[in-house]
Amino acid sequence: MQNLVDIFKALGEDTRIKIISMLCNREMCVDELIKKLNLSQSAVSHHVKVLKQADLLNIQRKGKWTYYSINKTGLASLERSLQQWFLEMTEPGEQNLSR
Repeated sequence: MQNLVDIFKALGEDTRIKIISMLCNREMCVDELIKKLNLSQSAVSHHVKVLKQADLLNIQRKGKWTYYSINKTGLASLERSLQQWFLEMTEPGEQNLSR
């Protein structure tokens, strides 16, 4: 359950949703994200860090550049966790939100 909470917190910010949307198309470096989002380097780095901590991004270093892409394994895990959570919530007699 904590993993879901962390992911929802990470996705609970408009800028992070935009980053995820951009990275669905292709991998990008921070400089590209800065230009597209019109934000400072520190702001973009913070958002990327939060998404990485939620296991939603992959990081790949190429020379002096760092590229970010969607972690498809992390997204698949999110999907399974959500399915399991909804199944548990809809089982007869199971209305326990503390899980």
